[in-house]
Amino acid sequence: MGRECLSCGMPMTIKGDHGAGDLSCAYCRFCAPSGTLKSRGEVRAGWIDFVMRAQCLTREEAEKKVDTAMQDMPAWKRQA
Repeated sequence: MGRECLSCGMPMTIKGDHGAGDLSCAYCRFCAPSGTLKSRGEVRAGWIDFVMRAQCLTREEAEKKVDTAMQDMPAWKRQA
């Protein structure tokens, strides 16, 4: 397998990592728990909470980090 979520970049190495446990889903279980991608705002909020806990950052620091990362993710990349 060895794919990354197109929304957050999470490595998806086992079936359970994929949205709805569907190997054809391009998004992880956090971004698309039912197999359908959550809204940008929902993904952003969850990602910020995760980064705050995992990296011991303030909300402001986590928001900046996530906003920067989301710009490069295929699901959220801004169209030029």
